[in-house]
Amino acid sequence: RKFLECISRKKIQATNRNCEVTADVRHDGSEPLVDVMFADGDRLIMKGANLTTVEMLTALGSRCNIKELKAEQKSKKKNP
Repeated sequence: RKFLECISRKKIQATNRNCEVTADVRHDGSEPLVDVMFADGDRLIMKGANLTTVEMLTALGSRCNIKELKAEQKSKKKNP
């Protein structure tokens, strides 16, 4: 819940208009799971029972930074 609250803030969503947050809350006793689908089809699945909110935010930020660096490198190769 805390992770969802953090990424759903207006200030955070304003930084990336292409980001869409969809919550699927289940009360069936299953393990908390965060499934992030990126525009390129890549997925990041985090099991909430084993991670803190800070760890989830760090993992998401790291993955986003890696994707950004790869996009910049691709852009530099195309436009020397």
